[in-house]
Amino acid sequence: LTGVSQGIHTGTTYFPNGLVRYEWKSNYPIAFYLISIAVADYQEYNLQIQPPGINSPILIQNFVYDVPGCLETYQDQIGATLPMMELFCELFGPYPFREEKYGHYLWPWGGGMEHQTMTGMGNFEFYLIAHELGHSWFGDYVTCATWQDIWINEGFATLAGYLATEYLAPEYADGEREYRFGSALREPEGSVYVPEEDKDNDSRIFSGNLSYNKGMALLHMIRFELDDDDLFFLTLRNFLDRYGNDVATGLDFKEVLEESSGMDFTDFFNQWYFGAGYPIYEVQLEQLDQTVTLHSTQTTSSTQTPLFKMSMEYRLYHAGGDTVVRVFHGASQESYQFNLPYQVSG
Repeated sequence: LTGVSQGIHTGTTYFPNGLVRYEWKSNYPIAFYLISIAVADYQEYNLQIQPPGINSPILIQNFVYDVPGCLETYQDQIGATLPMMELFCELFGPYPFREEKYGHYLWPWGGGMEHQTMTGMGNFEFYLIAHELGHSWFGDYVTCATWQDIWINEGFATLAGYLATEYLAPEYADGEREYRFGSALREPEGSVYVPEEDKDNDSRIFSGNLSYNKGMALLHMIRFELDDDDLFFLTLRNFLDRYGNDVATGLDFKEVLEESSGMDFTDFFNQWYFGAGYPIYEVQLEQLDQTVTLHSTQTTSSTQTPLFKMSMEYRLYHAGGDTVVRVFHGASQESYQFNLPYQVSG
């Protein structure tokens, strides 16, 4: 049997009675729930990568079961960690624990757990690797201050999983995003922030529909509201710089977002973070000569949030193609006029 844990393997001590002690040491701050020890009949399979701007290679240390065919089954999938690490270093900033390692160990549970520098994995599916690696920045380096703010961990890690798909496997990105948004829509009365009455309820804290998928949707909509990817990722890096090796709330992120963008996100967070549900739109189109008018009526799925003030894009179809217009909804009923030199068909 082999014992694996956080940080760097500093030594192995063999005792006369046949027992063996594996010694691991980590010098980084760690949240108590991210400490892990795993013992199994493991074989070690290591990779390394040196993303731009990092002084020395990062060890990717993997422990899979030492049984016939296990490494061969997972070897190619494990390799996806390398481009993901490079991508996340580019988008989020340098890997926070780069002086030690990033590691995986197989365990007999489904899914994964982001134990710092040594993630427990039930398998090596692409999205799972990306989600758990994303936790190195969001969850491990910056940890939610309360379970009610679990979005800081799970919403951001779910976004990381989506971003890996968007950048590295773009043919699957639309389906991945639609799956996450569809999951959020199954909770017409749900908020991302965990309400006071549910703060000790494990199943509500770790709700896939709300904390994970609606949390990812919230971040994707912030990206849309900013309408500037460079600014969006700068905001994430500014947040990590401020709260690294510490804890943060959703409102802490809001403060960094507003400082970075110069925009007011009070309504946005009241609607999407603390508020419940989602908007429903009914849109009508009319055209007189070259004047196109869109009439939009918004209702919502929850009485808790009677109005979502938000940007929207509409695609106007015509014989020559289509035109996308971007508008802001600030009231339940809105009308917008556009001057278009062609007949709009829908």
